[in-house]
Amino acid sequence: MKRTKNVGRAVAAAVLLPCLWTSGRGEMPLEALRAGAERSFSAAGSGIPRSAAVESLKQRLRAGPAALGPQTRPRAADPYNALIWDRRSRRDWYEWWYYKVVLPGTPEAFYFCYGVVNPWDVGQTRGASRAYIDMGSFAAGETFERTFPVGEFAAASDRTFVQVGENTATDRGLKGRFLTPDGEEISWDLSLEKDWGVNVLGWAMSRGWASNIFWYPAQAGASMSGRITYRGKTFTLARAPAYQDRNWGTSFPKWWTWLVSNHFKGAPGTILAAGGGQPRIFPGTDRFQGVAIGLRHEGREYLFRPTEGDLVKMDVRFGRWEVSARNRRNERIEVSAYAPPEKFLLLKFMTPQGAVFHDYEALLGRIRVKLYKGASLVADLETDAGGIEFGAPAPADFKALFSHETSLQ
Repeated sequence: MKRTKNVGRAVAAAVLLPCLWTSGRGEMPLEALRAGAERSFSAAGSGIPRSAAVESLKQRLRAGPAALGPQTRPRAADPYNALIWDRRSRRDWYEWWYYKVVLPGTPEAFYFCYGVVNPWDVGQTRGASRAYIDMGSFAAGETFERTFPVGEFAAASDRTFVQVGENTATDRGLKGRFLTPDGEEISWDLSLEKDWGVNVLGWAMSRGWASNIFWYPAQAGASMSGRITYRGKTFTLARAPAYQDRNWGTSFPKWWTWLVSNHFKGAPGTILAAGGGQPRIFPGTDRFQGVAIGLRHEGREYLFRPTEGDLVKMDVRFGRWEVSARNRRNERIEVSAYAPPEKFLLLKFMTPQGAVFHDYEALLGRIRVKLYKGASLVADLETDAGGIEFGAPAPADFKALFSHETSLQ
């Protein structure tokens, strides 16, 4: 039986966003937040229970800024692309910087990830504690990870800079090198030029209590140049479509999903970044699900944020991702995505608690976007270079997922 999730009209469901986001564009005014909360919590037919957690959040929103807790003061021009960990906390924690690039017209696509689990644990007292770099080739169907002691991780709080061993990454470039288990070299030396980053969540980004996981597409649109050496073959890139984002938090969600592209046919400059899932939100409930969407088309931004009371529906199942949303500006978006099983790689992320989170990702999927203003079609966009993802704690029978109409939410 097909199930469609309707999650948009609650600020709690908004705060829920799986991965919480920002681009430093400022926070949603408290008055608008209160108004959105009143509409959200009283919305008939939303299907969202009025739990004690929701009522508690509602009261805090009414009380004003002091009740919302300490405010994060920006420390850099793009503070959420810098180190988030405060260097004092000893709680469970992780952060990573993720990069991807596709070579249009070819089957080649690569990802790179620089991260740390429990950065305070220099003494390696926890089994999960580590620094690491990951990379993968989607054409070759391979992923590789190199782990390091936590003491070999370094990152800046006032700018985008991360170093794991001798491997470095910033908002303008990344370098890395290691050997495969069979002794072949993989290395990269790449520069990055930003086009667009998007605030998908807004005010919730500076509320550390809002979720157990945060997501920020710092460079939803970018171009990458340089070289990648992979098993004896060198790829030279010249302004290839690229992307960079951030994740951090204390634990992982029940599931997440991700749909991105900045290489739409006949629409240069159009960029899509959508992400969501089922995180644990303030003050500890994990009953809400949601997806937030940012789109730039012909120089204009279109935002669909559950945090602002925007209505979002999703139906996620392997072989097909369907997301639709309507915002308060009478704009509507429909996103359909598909990739066959052979296009996916399995990425494994270590949680601070020592469990493995299983993430299935494709970088050359098909995505179609329809954008409306009222009843009028504004754009009908397509790409074969779409990023498509679904992640969950338990490993999946991947082939079986594609052979049945199984809802993943």
